[in-house]
Amino acid sequence: MNIITVLVSMIFLMGWKPGKIPIPSVKQQIDKNEVTIGDRLQLQVDVFTEEDQEMVVPENQPLMGKFVVKNRNIRTVKRRSIKKTTLEYELVSYDVGTDTIPEITFLIKENGDTLHLKTLPISVETKSVAPGLTGEEDIKGIKPQIGIRLSYWYYLIGFISISVITGIIFLLIRKRMKRLIIEKIEATPSWEIALSELSKLSEYKPVTPEEIKHFYIELSFILREYYEGMYEFPALESTTNETVSHLRKRKEFKPFLVKTYDFLTRSDLVKFAKYIPPSVDNEKEIGMIRDIVEKTKKEEEEEINV
Repeated sequence: MNIITVLVSMIFLMGWKPGKIPIPSVKQQIDKNEVTIGDRLQLQVDVFTEEDQEMVVPENQPLMGKFVVKNRNIRTVKRRSIKKTTLEYELVSYDVGTDTIPEITFLIKENGDTLHLKTLPISVETKSVAPGLTGEEDIKGIKPQIGIRLSYWYYLIGFISISVITGIIFLLIRKRMKRLIIEKIEATPSWEIALSELSKLSEYKPVTPEEIKHFYIELSFILREYYEGMYEFPALESTTNETVSHLRKRKEFKPFLVKTYDFLTRSDLVKFAKYIPPSVDNEKEIGMIRDIVEKTKKEEEEEINV
């Protein structure tokens, strides 16, 4: 082969381009289909979307079928107008036999339409570290217990010890409750704290996606903190449905249930689903929360006066 032939071949290869990947599309691969019980296996899923398409990443679950999810990493790269989102799963199976990694569903949103992309189920065989075991063997029976004869002094000492420990715990809890009641009486009313925080937040003018996300995080925190202080339930640690369920038990709060649910759902989309609205009317959002506080604080003031 002469040098001209080599140059022509190189030019041809440099100009060759692979066929285009259909957009949107999903691609999956697993490092092995046969493992020993307790071994880690790696599952990689690549999702290709257009730049203007929004992909909702599925919520991370502790289990995929019978496989335990030890770790999940997500990364996104963009080349020209194509986005590639890669999800890397580290899975472990503790059951012997053939199990299936179930399909994973991705939601692709564009111009109000939603497209569902799904991976294919993957079969993986998990083998035992001990040859000849199929996973269907039962454990050996438990040996009968051996009786122990104790003197009545042991029971008496045990009863006295338990009584003393119970009494100490009761006194500590009672002391703690008294201190909490005193702190609650002296604490600033939750509606006053909420209105003060809303006034500070009204000076914040979000423009960029990160600023909009920060705005919704702060505003939802103020509302949840107000509900927690007013109705005495862990609103900051509760989901949106749990929060609304607590509020629904109070008849005086019924006119504000829909507004609360809509706002907290919108905030959840911004915080967890990476949904960023193109613009946000911060004065309108703050005004709605201020209206809820102003109209429900009367109930709190009446309870304090009683």
